[in-house]
Amino acid sequence: MDRQTMTYVGFFLAACAILFLQSVIAGRRKKERLKAKIREQWGKIPRREYTLEEFEKISHYYERRKDGRFSIDDITWNDLGMDDVFLLLNTADSAVGEEYLYRTLRTPEFDEEVLKERSRLADFFRDHPKLREEFKICFAEMGRRRRVALSDYIGKLSDMPSFPLRPHVTAAGLLAAAGCVFFIRPAYGIAALIGVIVLNLITYYKYKGDMAMYFACMSQVADLVEYGGRLSDLPGDHAVLAPYRALLKEDCQSFKEIRRHAWILVDKSDVGGNLIKVVIDYLCMMTHLDLLLFRGMAETIRHKGQILERLMETMGRLELALCIGSFRDLAEEYCLPVFHKTPEKSLSCEAVCHPLVEHAVANSIKTKKPVLVTGSNASGKSTFLKTVGIGAILAQTIYTVTAASYEADFFRVYSSMALSDSLETKESYYMVEIKSLKRILDAISGETPVLCFVDEVLRGTNTVERISASSKILESLAGKNALCFAATHDLELTSLLDGPYENYHFEEQVEAGDITFSYRLEKGRAKSRNAIRLLGIMGYDERIIAAAEEMAERFARTGEWRL
Repeated sequence: MDRQTMTYVGFFLAACAILFLQSVIAGRRKKERLKAKIREQWGKIPRREYTLEEFEKISHYYERRKDGRFSIDDITWNDLGMDDVFLLLNTADSAVGEEYLYRTLRTPEFDEEVLKERSRLADFFRDHPKLREEFKICFAEMGRRRRVALSDYIGKLSDMPSFPLRPHVTAAGLLAAAGCVFFIRPAYGIAALIGVIVLNLITYYKYKGDMAMYFACMSQVADLVEYGGRLSDLPGDHAVLAPYRALLKEDCQSFKEIRRHAWILVDKSDVGGNLIKVVIDYLCMMTHLDLLLFRGMAETIRHKGQILERLMETMGRLELALCIGSFRDLAEEYCLPVFHKTPEKSLSCEAVCHPLVEHAVANSIKTKKPVLVTGSNASGKSTFLKTVGIGAILAQTIYTVTAASYEADFFRVYSSMALSDSLETKESYYMVEIKSLKRILDAISGETPVLCFVDEVLRGTNTVERISASSKILESLAGKNALCFAATHDLELTSLLDGPYENYHFEEQVEAGDITFSYRLEKGRAKSRNAIRLLGIMGYDERIIAAAEEMAERFARTGEWRL
């Protein structure tokens, strides 16, 4: 090799060394910034924002993995505002974590040992901040793709066609042959290299266009395997983590070929960003190297899909525990639930608060009977029902309730609360409501008891039929395989259902032209009638108010309405 060639080789090696050094320094700085961010955000309300498209994709893993188990249906999920509860809990740094968290909240557990294991792992991360940071850094570096769910990427690989291998072997062989010609006869070799490179570029983009979607899928799988391997290799010998590390190591070993070739699948679109990516990009275009390696990786995935699903599950459990731990440090007060199985279904919670309401008023209830809650608008009835419902779901999913204590049976949770008429099906509010209630009545025949929440039963019809029908519907839920919490404005129901149901109420005070709410749950039925008095506060004519009060008093005495 002559002096000029050695000079060129020296410059090339020096450039590579500089690029490598830059990459190492940039990586360390990025990790330090990431670590500082992780420390700052632990135990805080997450501020991440999602588009509707991004948020919708998170549910795909849950939809794919329902497996016939009981899950929180869409009506109940929307009634209780569980999207917002999910966002409160979602401190996950990767797609696998947020998708697993969503699935967990939609599929309550009925095995207390599973819940206790989630709790032990969450508390382990709370007690080991340094190791916790290393785990979160791995998940953060793995990250998420904005437009497609991780589970969708994995699902697409199962439908992947078989791609030809010969064109890419030929491309690599031609380039090697042109290189040999260059060293023997440089003048001819340059021409040969230029011709082969042009040919390889044309064929590369032809085949790469057909495979681009699957490359994106494989890139996500490679990340899953790479970071699963890193998590299993983190230092520290802890009994709590041992079974997870063993699973990760075993599953990642099955994909060792993918982990070894993961570097070839880096996102190469940012030409102005990382020069190493640019070098890899041009190397692949000339040699078809990524297309050659992809073939072997695809065959591995084709035969080991179940192992890949298990790997995602294991990593999801770990990041779920990190979310639970952060939420526990965020909560002003929380408790671990106590579960029992009793012939008469019961629920007891002390100082329970809505997790989304800042400085919420805590309420307590202990009951073995269905509950009927009365009170005026905005007094707290619906919020109380939602608080108990959310508490029951969190108890059976993340083993954490924002209360001083929580003790209950295992329940299947249903609700019929925030309904509306449907323009798509052209159904009236009343039709939507009776269908919603019917699904609860159908569910009580199951083995596991139902905990249901009903707000303003049959509000979509007239008073006479509403009271007669709603009293019978609520009565049918009492003494059956259900524990019902119902809120109503109809005071007649408190008398009709006084035996089967326990009466509770919320009160308000109207003083000095103003109304205040205590938001305290009180025993017994509501006695105050302040709706008409509120008209006066809002400036209505005194004659209207006086006449309305007179009519109400007359109806209370005679049971008849008369103008």
